[in-house]
Amino acid sequence: MALASRTKYAILIVSVAIIVLLAASIEVVNDSEQTITPINSFPVISYDGTPVINATTYRLVVDGTVQNDLTFSLNQLKALPSVTETETLPCVSGPSGRAVWTGVTLSTILNMTGLNSSSMKIVFLCADGYSTDLTAHEASLSGVLVCYEMNGVPLPADQGFPIRMVVPDHWGYKWAKWVTQIEVVNFDYQGYYETRGWADNAWISATPWYYHAALFSAAGVFGTLAAVSGAMNGIRRRKGETNFLDPRIHTYAGYLFAIMTIIVFVWWASQMNYYLGEFLYTVHGRLGLVAVLMITAGMISGALLAGGHEKARWWHWFFTIGGFLLFLITIILGIQLAIG
Repeated sequence: MALASRTKYAILIVSVAIIVLLAASIEVVNDSEQTITPINSFPVISYDGTPVINATTYRLVVDGTVQNDLTFSLNQLKALPSVTETETLPCVSGPSGRAVWTGVTLSTILNMTGLNSSSMKIVFLCADGYSTDLTAHEASLSGVLVCYEMNGVPLPADQGFPIRMVVPDHWGYKWAKWVTQIEVVNFDYQGYYETRGWADNAWISATPWYYHAALFSAAGVFGTLAAVSGAMNGIRRRKGETNFLDPRIHTYAGYLFAIMTIIVFVWWASQMNYYLGEFLYTVHGRLGLVAVLMITAGMISGALLAGGHEKARWWHWFFTIGGFLLFLITIILGIQLAIG
């Protein structure tokens, strides 16, 4: 096969691969958002274990800067107009789960109490000692539930029985479990994780995470092309044969792989820093950082090699192949976190 034909063939394969990987990345995210997670598979995360609460004696207190303090038994809450909605609980450290939730809208309860004009935050205090908060505006949104059922049955003990919060489009640390008191305050309250550097503004948007998955997938295609072409050209060069692909394709693919990986990783790290105050809290983040550093070193050593520094060849091979393998492992871990 002529070199020009092999080049066209390789470009065609890469183009098809990019389209397939982009579609697959978005499909993975969509599937994770559409599939109802069985209760026994739903992720369990708690601050200090699962408290034991007696449904008969349970009371939800609503007080603070309100016009009327209220106290509800579980049966009284269930007697209020109910709402059922299907929402995904997105955990910043993964995995996430999607369920059908039933409860009373928080706005219904707050309207019954009547907020004072000075009210700023709605605080959720929990039986296990955990706390978090929403702004008065967030609490007024129709999708925010004081929830008592999950997938058609009462909340399991480890999912917040008898009452938990459902806060659509917010990270999971705002979905307080085992809520015993809703306190309205006139100051900028900070909850358990918020006082530890996590963002008080936990709004999330799904669209940027699609881009994250899609761009990393595209980077992976360029990385594969760079790795395969580099290895094949090296083998053929040692045999005195012509290159498998034009070396320029290897160079351009390598630069695209490195630059795209660095840009997407920096964006991801900035998001994690904003929400959590750090991004090295999981193996996924730590491996990603090492992979990016190695890929960057591979790009630099490749530039040296292209400039005639033959001694950089071994280092270029080491950093490029090592970084690419760590990149693939990071991608696999990321997909596992996304789909639980």
